[in-house]
Amino acid sequence: MKALAVAHRGYHKEYYENTLEAFIEAGKRDYYGIETDVHLTKDNIFVTCHNNYIVSNGKPYLIKDLYYKDIIEMPLDNNQGHKNAHVCVYYDYLKVCKDYHKRPIIEIKKSPKIKYLKELCEYIDNYLGIENVTIIAFSQRVIFSLKRLYKDRLDLQLLIDKKMYLVNVAIMHNVGIDVNFVSLRKEHIDNMHSHNLQVNAWTVDDYDELKRLDECGIDYITSNIFDQNS
Repeated sequence: MKALAVAHRGYHKEYYENTLEAFIEAGKRDYYGIETDVHLTKDNIFVTCHNNYIVSNGKPYLIKDLYYKDIIEMPLDNNQGHKNAHVCVYYDYLKVCKDYHKRPIIEIKKSPKIKYLKELCEYIDNYLGIENVTIIAFSQRVIFSLKRLYKDRLDLQLLIDKKMYLVNVAIMHNVGIDVNFVSLRKEHIDNMHSHNLQVNAWTVDDYDELKRLDECGIDYITSNIFDQNS
């Protein structure tokens, strides 16, 4: 595979997604990067979770209503038999990426206040160097605010599902894109590349689609299955 492979929410065949164990398993494998999703707790600490809630002992809890010290102690219900699965704090995720030499690909969920995004980026800059991380989001406010703050030092990708007119919006703001593979065509990739901008695709778990996108010259694929050896 020519494209660079990104582990979607870590490698979670055996461990629950977005947990420390899933990140470590991805670190052991041949991935370019490890993707995660982050939400803010009630006391404004970023933790890794795809949804805006967790389920613990059969009961759902909104992350924004929980304090960090409480949420990290709550076991996460899951169907994988992953005992002692817990929410991971963002700096532990970053440590795994650093230890295993993987690029962090961080999806910002919702649209947090800029001051909290700056705090996150300042920590990353001090720990890894801001140029060594990629931040993705559906929120144009998040992506374009960070673009104004960090210019070309920070790699940014606008997430796109079906609204492919957003490709031109990304080009106008000089940021990359991360697109649902179903909507992505060669002309979109060529258009981005003509402006020296990169393209990622999510979530590619079908080999024929992987081959199609590779032949189209895509830069990255985010997958639950495929690594660099696929």
